[in-house]
Amino acid sequence: MSRQIEQALWSLMPTFASDLQPSLIELTGSLLAQSRLKASTLKAEEEVARLYACANIACDRLKITLDLPPIQPRPPIAPKHYKKLHAHLDNVLPQSSTPARSRAGRIRTPSKAAMGYGVVEVKDSPARGTPSKEQILAQWRTGDGATPTKRGQHSLLRPWVRPVVKRMCAELQQEKMVQTVFAGMETITCPAGRPTKDEWVTDNYAALFAAVFYWSLIRFRALTEGTVIPREPAYEQRRQILSLMSQARKTVVLPGADDDVSWKDWADLKPRDFNHAVATVKDRAWLASSWYKDIDDVVKFHKWDEGNDHVDEDADLSGPIRARLVDTMLQDKTDYLSEMRKMNYEAWKADVLLRMAQRKEDVMDIDTQ
Repeated sequence: MSRQIEQALWSLMPTFASDLQPSLIELTGSLLAQSRLKASTLKAEEEVARLYACANIACDRLKITLDLPPIQPRPPIAPKHYKKLHAHLDNVLPQSSTPARSRAGRIRTPSKAAMGYGVVEVKDSPARGTPSKEQILAQWRTGDGATPTKRGQHSLLRPWVRPVVKRMCAELQQEKMVQTVFAGMETITCPAGRPTKDEWVTDNYAALFAAVFYWSLIRFRALTEGTVIPREPAYEQRRQILSLMSQARKTVVLPGADDDVSWKDWADLKPRDFNHAVATVKDRAWLASSWYKDIDDVVKFHKWDEGNDHVDEDADLSGPIRARLVDTMLQDKTDYLSEMRKMNYEAWKADVLLRMAQRKEDVMDIDTQ
């Protein structure tokens, strides 16, 4: 659910350049939980947009407090119906759900009592001291240490990862791919919220980044353009990604940090490094993780999003809603004859036949010796 909340928030603020604040994510989750109690009976088309509307309300309520960028709603239902849903939820969800600032300047996460389960007295807590330089740098060092909380999980990645991803995706006009690459790097480099002890990952950080970007890109293109996922990178694909990384290193500026820290583990890659990393990501089954499987949902969400740009607010919505709800059997995981499944099967079949042919040639060579 946290991943779905983050996707909704990113859709509302496409120009947001930094990490999502934990207080914004927590408020969205709180509003969503309360809405299911206070507005439990929504129409089918409204239920599709419940999470999106709660995220929109959270952004509206914390816009000034968190200095958020302009909010650009692109709801998954017709705008006319979304406006009614947004107004209804905004009316029934209490304003007290919004985290308040104490005199110390900290943002308070609403407690169960503040969410409507009772009334308790909230006392101000002392402000945290400003972290030292050593404390800031320590979060980038690998090794044993305190288990990072969800609030600090994003900081486990190298500082250059997000801006470089944004730059490369913008050059390819694949902005919707940013969060997928970021999630892939998080999954592999800091599983369970802790820095990995995998020596290959730490020794080949930049190559891993290039491989995650490559697999994300070809998956997006396969779903949006109908291309076949190749067994190994083609020359043009490899040249394009390595060129984009080289340009990003020259143009991306990371303010307020020394290059040794901000560009830690960056490396100028050679073609063989790239090819080896691409093969390693596949061989070690990292593509079986949710960051890669969820690309299907991301593409479908954006297709729906783009389709609603042309929906007339006064259009007749009396027809059936083509949304796949959670309580229906029309789920992607059981749609074994989908176009994507067929494409994956054809790629798998070609790979197996090729391996069988190679094995047969090897056996014949042995017999002739």
